[in-house]
Amino acid sequence: MMNLSTAALAILFIASLAILIMALDLSVDAALALRISPLFFTSALLVLAALLPAQVVAELGTGHYHLADYFLHTPLLAFIAYLLLLLFLEGVLARKLSKLKKVQLGENSVKESVDNLPDGICFSKFDGTPLLVNRQMQEISYQVFGKKIVNDLLCARDIEANRIRPRTKILQREPLIIASNSKVWQIKIIHHGLVKETLAYDMTLEWALYEEIEKMTRANQRMNAELKAYQEKIGEYTRQKEILQAKIKIHDRLGQALIYFRRYLEKSEKTPEDRRRLETLWRECLILFDEEDEAPKATSAWDKFISTAKAIGVDVMVEGDVLASEEDQALLVDLVHEALNNAVRHGHAKKIWITLKDRGATFSCTIKNDGNLPTGPVEEKGGLKNMRQRLAYYDGTLAVRRESLFQLDLSWSKGGFRDL
Repeated sequence: MMNLSTAALAILFIASLAILIMALDLSVDAALALRISPLFFTSALLVLAALLPAQVVAELGTGHYHLADYFLHTPLLAFIAYLLLLLFLEGVLARKLSKLKKVQLGENSVKESVDNLPDGICFSKFDGTPLLVNRQMQEISYQVFGKKIVNDLLCARDIEANRIRPRTKILQREPLIIASNSKVWQIKIIHHGLVKETLAYDMTLEWALYEEIEKMTRANQRMNAELKAYQEKIGEYTRQKEILQAKIKIHDRLGQALIYFRRYLEKSEKTPEDRRRLETLWRECLILFDEEDEAPKATSAWDKFISTAKAIGVDVMVEGDVLASEEDQALLVDLVHEALNNAVRHGHAKKIWITLKDRGATFSCTIKNDGNLPTGPVEEKGGLKNMRQRLAYYDGTLAVRRESLFQLDLSWSKGGFRDL
């Protein structure tokens, strides 16, 4: 090696220096991955082994021999073989370190993984000093405040004081929801002992669905208000129609009663049957007048109905409980009252049996009387027609039976009209 030219020494020095630099890089990687381990000590020995040829070639070039004295008579091929051996060992060490990195977390592995998350994450101390902030949270901070996160307490104060960029909008404060750059973020804070975690969830799709539901809710509220107003108009129309029909009935029945009373007085011979018919007519008139009585009542509508029936000589037997709702009870009284009028007027009934059953969402009522059964087909006009029309508003049904007694089967939905 004493007879090498300057160019040959320069080539050997560059090769030795390159092998030394590679050994140092591998040693640093091993130190970061393993700290204290056989592989780390191997890499350190490899660095020392790579330092030897570089030192020898440097001394040969300068002429100041120290270590080079021991290698002056070494063949050049042996020196090159030593460099190749070092290069081979570095390759083996590099492969082992590469395999180890794939199965072991390094110091930057957690940061790289957190940076790849779609949501924003920030770990900080209670004084606001950031410990770990991922890339997405930094981007959100820049969009909202125009700067990166330096202290999360300052960010919270800026939110409270509305010191945010013009394109950013605070949609909700509890929980905090912010719209920025066509996205909607929900901010959530979790405490872990002495560390505070701030999360930013991407809820753009959820917020769009929430706004759509809000629009539908407001539309339904307007529709319900319109339906309630329409229901009130229908109720007023029904009441006016019933009042008109009641007036017509009162007029007709009073006229009939007065005509029959006049004929009764003109008769020279009055039979008990004539007197019974006259009493029946006047009882019907009393019932009609009672329907028009709108004076305040101390008792319930149902109790008033029972007392009225007894006053005109009709026995009412009730089985079951009356509905507690005033609206449903008023409907029940109107229907039974109409049935009582028909039973007295057409069948001359003296007794009425009423069976009430609460079936949860619906209510049923069966009405029987001991009056005369109709000889021909039952025509639904007047009272029966009014009852069927009234039940239609409550999704109800009416059925007429003629067996041993005249019977009406009624049923309807409780509670009247419902909101959507």
